[in-house]
Amino acid sequence: MRRRETWIPDFSMTATRLKLVVRSAALLWLAAVALSCVALRSVALGGGGWPFALLEPTLVTPDLTTPAAPEDPLAAAALLLGALGGLAMARRRLRAIGAALWLAAGLAVVGALSAMEMSSNWSEALRRWLQALGGERPADTAVVLAPAAAASILLLTAAALLLALRRSSLAQIAAVVAMLPPLVKAVGLMLGVETLLGAMPAADCIMLLLSALALLAGSAHRGALRVFFSDSLPGHFARHQVLIASLTPLGFAVLFERLLPQGLRPNGAAEIVVTTALVAWVSIGATAIVGRRLDLARHRAEAELERLARHDPLTGLLNRRIMEKVLPARYEQARSAGRPVALLMCDLDHFKQLNDEYGHVVGDDVLRRTAERVSAAVRDTDLVFRYGGEEIAVLLDCEPAEAFRIGEKIREAVKASGRRADDPDLPPITISIGAAASEACGTALSRLLACADECLYSAKNAGRDCLREVTLP
Repeated sequence: MRRRETWIPDFSMTATRLKLVVRSAALLWLAAVALSCVALRSVALGGGGWPFALLEPTLVTPDLTTPAAPEDPLAAAALLLGALGGLAMARRRLRAIGAALWLAAGLAVVGALSAMEMSSNWSEALRRWLQALGGERPADTAVVLAPAAAASILLLTAAALLLALRRSSLAQIAAVVAMLPPLVKAVGLMLGVETLLGAMPAADCIMLLLSALALLAGSAHRGALRVFFSDSLPGHFARHQVLIASLTPLGFAVLFERLLPQGLRPNGAAEIVVTTALVAWVSIGATAIVGRRLDLARHRAEAELERLARHDPLTGLLNRRIMEKVLPARYEQARSAGRPVALLMCDLDHFKQLNDEYGHVVGDDVLRRTAERVSAAVRDTDLVFRYGGEEIAVLLDCEPAEAFRIGEKIREAVKASGRRADDPDLPPITISIGAAASEACGTALSRLLACADECLYSAKNAGRDCLREVTLP
C-alpha cells in the first residue's frame, strides 16, 4: 500500500561540496604518487637535496649543498604502492586491487621491521630502536625505515582496508591517528624544538600527510566526516569545534616558543600540541556521530507521530481529519487551474452482516485488504481516505470518463478471487461506488460531496456491486 513518506534529514553534503571533496582526494593521491617518485629518485641519486631539504633548514648549509635527513627508500616505496592503491580504490570496480596494493605496502613494512629485528640479538635490536626513536641513526647499521613512519604506514594500511570493508568511521579514526608522527614533525620544525618520536625525513612527513588527507577526503561522504561536511546543525558545530581545537593548543605553543629561550624550550612541546588536537578531533567526531544518531532518532519519532496523526491506524489510509483539510485546498487548486475533479465514495456491501456473522476480527481484515486493493487500483496522484466505518473516499484529478474507468477498476479489484480474508467459507466481498465530477455538480465542494453520496445510495438501491455516476445535464 502506498503511503506518503515524511522527509527525514540524512546529513548529506551539497552536490558542489561533495564534488569538491572527491576531486581533492584524487588530487592528493596524485600528489602523493608524484612525491613518492621524487623521493625514490632522490634516494637513487644519493639522498637529500631538493625539494625536501628546503623543509629542514637546520640540516642544510646556505648554499643548499648539504643533504637533509636521508629519505627512507622503503617508506617511499610503500607509500607509492599505497597512493596507487588509493587511486584504484576511487573506482568501485578497482576497489579490490586498491586494497591489495595497500595490503602489499603494509606487509612490506612489517617484513622490513621483522628483518631489522632478526639482524641481531634482541638487546642489540632494542638498543638500535631506542637510538632511532631518540633521533640517532647508529653508524654500524643501516636503518632503512623510521619507526614513527612505519607506524603511520601501518595505520594508513589499516584505514584503507577498513574503507574497503565499508567501516568508514573506524577507517577515519585510523587515518587521523596516522597523522600524529608527520604532524609532530611539522609542528616541531615550526616551533624549532626536538621531537620525542625521533627523526623522520621530510619526504616521509609530506607523503604521510598527503595519504592521510586523501583517505579522509575519499571517505568524507560516510561516517563522522559526513556529519562534519554536512549542512546540518551538528556539522556546523563540528566544523567550528575542530577549528578551535586545532588553533588553540598551537597558539599557546607558539606563544611559549616566543617567550622561552632556545635552550629552555621543552622537547615534547610538538607531541603535546598534536596529541591534544588529535584527541579533540576524535572526540568531536564521536560526538558528531552520536549527535547525528540522536537527531535521526528524533526525526524518525516525529515522522511517526505525524504519520499516525495523518493516517488511519487500521487501514493505513489518510483519515477523515486530513480529508477535511486537504480536500478543500486540493479542490480549489484544481478549479483555479481549470482542471476537472472527481470524487468516488465507496462502501462495502453487507459489511454489518459480515461483522455479525464472522466477528470484528474478520471485518478488520476485510477492511485492510480492501484498502490495499483500492490503493493499488488508483494512480500515484490520487488521494484515498477512510471516510468512516466501511466507507472509503477517493479524490481524482481527471475527466469523468477516466474517473468512471478507475471506479470500475476498484470494484473489480475488490471482488476478485483472492481478495478476501483467509477463511475459505467467507462470502465474496463486493463494493458499491458513487462517482461525482465537478463538471456535472457545479463549483461548490459541498455539492460534489452531496452528489457522490447520492450516487452511492443509488448504487446500493440498484442491487449493490455496481457504480453510479452523475450524468451531465
